[in-house]
Amino acid sequence: MSEQVETLDHEQFGVSPERGFLPDIDPLASLETAGHPRLRRLETAGDDLSNLLERDRLGPTVRNLEAPPPGAFDDLSRRELHRVYTVAGLLANAYVHRNDAPTVDAIPAGVAVPLYEATDRLGRTPVLSYDAYVLHNWTREDTNGGTSPPNVAPLARFFDVQDERWFVAVHVAIESAAGPAVGAIGDAQQGVRDDDEERVREALGTIADALDDVTRILDRMPERNDPEAYGQGVRPYLGSISGVRYDGVDALDGSQSFRGASGAQSSIFPALDAALGVDHGDNPLVDHLLELRRDMPPGHRAFVEAADRGPDVRDFAATAGDDLREAYDDCIDRMVTFREHHVDVVETYLVGQVDEQEGTGGTPFGRYLTSFIDDTREAGLSGFAG
Repeated sequence: MSEQVETLDHEQFGVSPERGFLPDIDPLASLETAGHPRLRRLETAGDDLSNLLERDRLGPTVRNLEAPPPGAFDDLSRRELHRVYTVAGLLANAYVHRNDAPTVDAIPAGVAVPLYEATDRLGRTPVLSYDAYVLHNWTREDTNGGTSPPNVAPLARFFDVQDERWFVAVHVAIESAAGPAVGAIGDAQQGVRDDDEERVREALGTIADALDDVTRILDRMPERNDPEAYGQGVRPYLGSISGVRYDGVDALDGSQSFRGASGAQSSIFPALDAALGVDHGDNPLVDHLLELRRDMPPGHRAFVEAADRGPDVRDFAATAGDDLREAYDDCIDRMVTFREHHVDVVETYLVGQVDEQEGTGGTPFGRYLTSFIDDTREAGLSGFAG
């Protein structure tokens, strides 16, 4: 792997300075005529998921799906594999976590096999993760419009309610708004290599502006997502898969346990922390987030690792002129602000509704999110940067 963060090398990392960690091409809305008939029947069940849950017909529907043969996945494009991944992931989670249903010890082969085969080819964990639920699960209502929350809708979801739609839309919009910041990481590190203070300063300005946009979008979460509706209705379906067999999948022997979809699987802030030299030390949340990197797309994980190996922007800024030090501290200030607002969202949607100290995916946030704010603030070069 190159030491340099090649932000424009989509083949290497799968990121871009326009959309960040979102795909360059909008996700596939339907397999249409592509793929095996059994995959299209799987997709039909996924499209009808909300209705199946409402009528308590999901269980028999999933059990009646037949598993496609492994060869049925060989000719699928990556966009088609992502579509299978999302649909099968939602069906698997819904089957395991559906309300008032008996505890299940196995995911039927008609869902387990497509979920495993698609994720195996994509280098993913065989469970619904942030990747499948957010990054590759959206469409634009107006295809000529942007990715602001009102113009974004999930392609697949558990329930036909505005709360879940808005939850996904806000996350997609955040990822998109962070694109320029992701692109600027490579510019900042190249500026360090070239001893080019102006290039580093411009890159830091881009990051700061993007962080402002990201925070404004996060603040829109309550507009159309009622905390009680999300906490009591949607969130349970994003839980971990624990002690469940994957029927028909010989490669997964016995009961399996995987984390659920979590915003902590987003690569935005791990990449920015790495690039800007924000050190979170050693605590249970740090350990957990490092484990969650295994659930990130491989290219995104490689991007974070490359950013961490790259030139030290913080050290460069610390020995530069006042303008660059101020630009660095401005970025730190905006990161502190985002993290403070994020804690408020967590308190509103999780602690306030379900009185939990873990997020989806088992993230042990509790007091450790506050420590992340302190760590970020302490990275500032001119004392308090918040």
